[in-house]
Amino acid sequence: MALHRRDLKERLRFVRLWADYIKRTPNRKWPKQQNLLINSVMRTADQDAGLYLKVKRLSVARKSRHG
Repeated sequence: MALHRRDLKERLRFVRLWADYIKRTPNRKWPKQQNLLINSVMRTADQDAGLYLKVKRLSVARKSRHG
């Protein structure tokens, strides 16, 4: 999938922003920030897994009713 020029510029801007942030953030701050990020991802994954299973059950139930 080809990126539009505008999308590519936006992505590069974002990468540079984060690279600058990483360069100026002391190492002692990283463990707490990583913990927040990882916990957030895990909570989202748990929610998504629950939603996926609910949708899957509904789909299977519909298929069994409609043959």
